[in-house]
Amino acid sequence: MPRRVSRKYKAQDDSIHVAWLAVGILSMFPSTSSREGPEDCTEWISSWPMHNTTPQPHHIGWTHIYGSHKRTNQIPCCFDAWPIKLHTSKSDLKSSQQIRNLESFFIKDKGPIILVAIHLCGTLSLKAVEIFNNNPEIQFFCLKPCCLPGMVHAKRHEVFQLGNHSFDSKLVCMAGRWKKNVWKGPPRSLTKDYFGRWADNLFLGIDDTGATKIQKKVMVQHNGGYQNEFLFAERNPESDAIWEVLRSEKEVK
Repeated sequence: MPRRVSRKYKAQDDSIHVAWLAVGILSMFPSTSSREGPEDCTEWISSWPMHNTTPQPHHIGWTHIYGSHKRTNQIPCCFDAWPIKLHTSKSDLKSSQQIRNLESFFIKDKGPIILVAIHLCGTLSLKAVEIFNNNPEIQFFCLKPCCLPGMVHAKRHEVFQLGNHSFDSKLVCMAGRWKKNVWKGPPRSLTKDYFGRWADNLFLGIDDTGATKIQKKVMVQHNGGYQNEFLFAERNPESDAIWEVLRSEKEVK
């Protein structure tokens, strides 16, 4: 596996759970003493506090990562105990300037990198594909798109462009949102079709020049949930064990 792991997340309510998911995934890798083990993991989330500042109530708490500045033995600092260090970066992928800063600091001349984008809302999935396409240092890429782009893009008659692939925003944009665990919007049967087109076009936009890519259904949502599309890509050479699983015809339950 690549020696450097860079994780990018854009999440809100599930951010704390994503942080622990990252820790669990990292524990599956060899330790840093191995030449093949990852060096570190960085989570890109807009709701992290800035470094060297005091977290505010609207920020994601990072006590579970860095410990507490308070003198207490009840809040341990796990950072030094992890064989692979988990770092945080306050980053807003809606900002092109911040993306350029991330690429300069975390990606350029620092590969190979694994980029994992989980539950990215709306056009943030476009940003994730662009980051993979524009940075050959990224060896492996996984994207799990989440909600659809909002209607504002369709009203502007925007055409989404990913590399050589383009598609009309009207094909994938949809109004609606969850409010107190109740869906407020068009019938879910309709949004399911839109989500399918969204995932298909994101997949077509992944640059597979000198790379392999696949779109896979992984059943993480049930009882009417349909956001089960995962997109994978890896620049050559392939990791045989990974692609043996990904190319299997069965859906991953």
